[in-house]
Amino acid sequence: MGSGTSSVNENELDEVRTIEEGFKKAYSEDLKGTVEAIDKLRDFAFQLIHLDADAENELDIKALIISIGDIARVAAEKRMEQACAVSGRALGDIAFEAAGQKREPLAIKALSVLGSLALEFAGKGLNTAVKGAAESLGNCGKLSSRIKMETLVSLSEIYLMQVALKSMEKGLHDSGIVAAGFLGEVGVASAEQAIETSTLEAAVILEDLGNAAVRENSEAHAKAVIEALENLGTAVSQRGMKNILVQIAWSLEMIRVLTLERGLKGACFAAKAALESVNTAGLLDEAQNLEKIREIKEFHSLILKRS
Repeated sequence: MGSGTSSVNENELDEVRTIEEGFKKAYSEDLKGTVEAIDKLRDFAFQLIHLDADAENELDIKALIISIGDIARVAAEKRMEQACAVSGRALGDIAFEAAGQKREPLAIKALSVLGSLALEFAGKGLNTAVKGAAESLGNCGKLSSRIKMETLVSLSEIYLMQVALKSMEKGLHDSGIVAAGFLGEVGVASAEQAIETSTLEAAVILEDLGNAAVRENSEAHAKAVIEALENLGTAVSQRGMKNILVQIAWSLEMIRVLTLERGLKGACFAAKAALESVNTAGLLDEAQNLEKIREIKEFHSLILKRS
């Protein structure tokens, strides 16, 4: 019994030492040392995730997640972009592992810290770090769809929208396009699992994102959203999800009209082509379409309140 307790205490001491070392290396701008500390903290979290879940275990893992986030913030202040990217991957890995072990509160914590960091990276113009964080958010969203953890799917979708908007605001074109693409992929993964709420949420968020891109006169972002909606429409159509197909057609039409008003010819052409691809003809009659559109707008306002 005594040796077991001693082993636990030694592990906790090792975690504390690694956290202290991580901060020290980050503040002194030691990239290699910072990355090593983040990787070690990730490994500690993995070990704990596979142990019996109790209050102490949960607190320990959350402390490790928070510490990775805090070290990443120091790295961001020092503009150590590689360390920021590694921290994003580590948090994504922890969320992924926790979700796989059905430890949803831990996955939510890791995903929340990751999403907050992604927004901070975007605010500081750290393009590579933002793209890495968006990829981790997208991968977590897709895994969560496959294992039917809808809260995690929703969280990843909302963070991806916020990251895309922040990237647009900061002129990080690559990051915004990557985030929009992953948002579409999460929607497709939800469609493949027939999770209607998450699929519809992705479509509604993409519409809002597309409209924001057009208002910012960002044709590249608008085209990325249109492509994501078209891919989502294909997935939805293959599974006969008629209501959501109507939403996607509606979203594309709203974006097309706005691009026409703003004179974004390339995006307007892309939206028109996508609309022809995502054809709802024959699926629902006009009265059903109008009823579905009313439902869609109510859902749209709920999503925007949540995000």
